[in-house]
Amino acid sequence: MVRSDAVQPDAAGTGGIVVGVDGSPESIAALRWAVDEGARRRLPVTAALVWDAVGEPRAVFDRAAGADRAGLEQAARRVLADTVAAVRVHDPAVTVTERVEEGSPVPELLGIATGAQLVVVGERGPGALHRLVAGSVCQGVVHHAPLPVVVVRGGADRSGGATGATDAVGADTTSVDERPVVVGVDGSAGSLRALRWAVEAAAARKTALRAVHAWHLDVPVYPGIYADFGSALAEQAQRTLDDAVNTIIAEHGGGLPVPVVKEAVADGAARALLRSATDAQLLVVGSRGHGGFAELLLGSVSHQCVAHAPCPVAVIR
Repeated sequence: MVRSDAVQPDAAGTGGIVVGVDGSPESIAALRWAVDEGARRRLPVTAALVWDAVGEPRAVFDRAAGADRAGLEQAARRVLADTVAAVRVHDPAVTVTERVEEGSPVPELLGIATGAQLVVVGERGPGALHRLVAGSVCQGVVHHAPLPVVVVRGGADRSGGATGATDAVGADTTSVDERPVVVGVDGSAGSLRALRWAVEAAAARKTALRAVHAWHLDVPVYPGIYADFGSALAEQAQRTLDDAVNTIIAEHGGGLPVPVVKEAVADGAARALLRSATDAQLLVVGSRGHGGFAELLLGSVSHQCVAHAPCPVAVIR
C-alpha cells in the first residue's frame, strides 16, 4: 500500500523504516530492502526524496520541465513515485509513504528519521574516489545518524526475499535466503549493541548468526616471540568473543533464538569481516570499536565495510 505524504503521516514517528531515495538504481535496491525488512518486522516504510536547488539529486533535474522551484518539486515527486512503483509491495501489511522535502540531503533525511527504528540508504560505490568523498550522502548519514543505518549497494546483493516480495517486473523472490548474518565483535560497548541487533536480525530471517572477532599484532616481532605472544593473543581473542556472546545469551535468559557460530580470526578487522561477508546476506558492525580517534583518522572499520562489502551493511549506534 502506497500513501502520499500530503494526506498521511510518515513512518518515522511510529518507529518505522525511513529510506532515502534519489531515483538511482541503488536507491531502488535500498527501497526494495526496506520493504522486505518492513514485512519481516511488521514496520511501515517512508520513502523520502530530498532535493535542493544546486543540482541534487540529478534525476530530479533531468526530469524537471523548468528550473523554477515548482518545476523541481513536481519532478521530485515524479521521481519518487516512479521509484516506489518499481518496488512492488507484496505484503499488504506493509505501507509505503512517499515524502518529498527541499534542503540539504543528510540533515533533512535524518530529520525525517526522527523516531524511526532504521534508516536505509543506497551506496553507488563506482570507484575509489567516490569512496573517499567525505561529503557523500551515504557516508554523511552513516557518520551522523543517531540510529541504526543500513547501506545497500545496487546489484551487489543476491538477497532472496523470505518475505515473498516481488519487484515491478515480476521477479519472484519467494525463495528462502539461508545465508548467515555476520556481526563484528571486539568487546567494546558498541560491538555489544551490534551483536544484540544482529541476533534480532538473524531471528527475523530465520538464519544463523556468525560472530567474528579479529586480532593481529601491530608491531613486527621475531618468529619465536610471535609463537608465544600470538598464542596468548589468540586465547584472549577467543575469551573476548566468548564473553560477548555469553553476555547476550544471559540477556536472553540463557539461550538465543538463532544458532551462533563464533570465529576468532588472525587478521585485521575490516579484512576479516569483508571476507566473512562474501557469503552473508547482511553484515552488522558497530559505529566505533576500540580503534578510537586513530581509527577514525585512518578509515574506520565501519567505513571500510560500507565501502567494500558485497552485501548490505548495518551500522549500529
